[in-house]
Amino acid sequence: MIITVENLRALCQSILMDRGLDAADAHVVTDILIEAELRGRPTHGMIRLPGIAERVSHGAQVPMVTVKEAAAYALIDGRDNLGYLVAHRCARIAIDKARQSGVGVVGGRETSHSGMLGYYASMIADAGLVGLVMCNTGPRIVPWGGREPVLGTNPIAAGFPSAEGRVLVDFSCAAITNGEILVALKDGRAIPAGHALGPDGEPTTDPELARLGGALPFGEHKGYALGVMIQLFSGALLAADAVPEMGKNYGIFMLGIDPSIFLGMDAFRAGVGEVVHAIKNALPADGVTEILVPGERAFRERERRIQSGVAIDDAVMKALERLKSASGNL
Repeated sequence: MIITVENLRALCQSILMDRGLDAADAHVVTDILIEAELRGRPTHGMIRLPGIAERVSHGAQVPMVTVKEAAAYALIDGRDNLGYLVAHRCARIAIDKARQSGVGVVGGRETSHSGMLGYYASMIADAGLVGLVMCNTGPRIVPWGGREPVLGTNPIAAGFPSAEGRVLVDFSCAAITNGEILVALKDGRAIPAGHALGPDGEPTTDPELARLGGALPFGEHKGYALGVMIQLFSGALLAADAVPEMGKNYGIFMLGIDPSIFLGMDAFRAGVGEVVHAIKNALPADGVTEILVPGERAFRERERRIQSGVAIDDAVMKALERLKSASGNL
């Protein structure tokens, strides 16, 4: 089903507010989910709303707490608020501190799934800063050479402001994400071979067995090593659970850097532009008409969908409509 951004926003925000989330928080969560849909990441979009709505309906969350703070850093106890809200607060603090001190290092703990990390890296980049964001999750990735999940999918994102907007890197350390497995389950299709193990530790293409087992790291030992690094940055360093249970006491690490601490903004943007120009003008492989820089496809898709509307899977849309209909009984 094709739905306009405005109508999708109103529907999502209404569902969350009907279940007790205040308007400001509902706007934040809605915006993050819609950005995922706009950028072509449905695994982090509206398919997540039913679970969020169920969690919100259980009652009001307690306020977050600033555990430690100084001019260039802060540590936030999310107190089990929605991960989207904890991450959004961390990003705002990282921006404020980087503007004041040149660098803003912010950690959040006692949180949960926070959605597409590229959203927060974009927030920081759109503020004219370099942003780095990473978080841990419950055990989903099998360590290289192992047979059972130990590490989280552990996504990482980085945003760099440029004259054309921003360069955005955003990926997880898993060969296949939980969201991709959920979509495969919904669609009744197999997942690619070599991406996951079943609960017996054997390779599988069955998404249900992959959900019960674990994902392999992308890039073999390289993705595994990156996942370990992210786990230490966003778990052990922040006193979040080093190996958290699913959905409990995740950690998120953010870094905002004002390029002016090293050079002028114009010089920095020129340097980014030089790299982008070199990439765009590199000799393409056979059959390739254009080389894209990280984030370019997503932001092109975003502009297209803002104009033409967002395609929401019919089953997901029906679930959202049921949530809206049920609001009258809350």
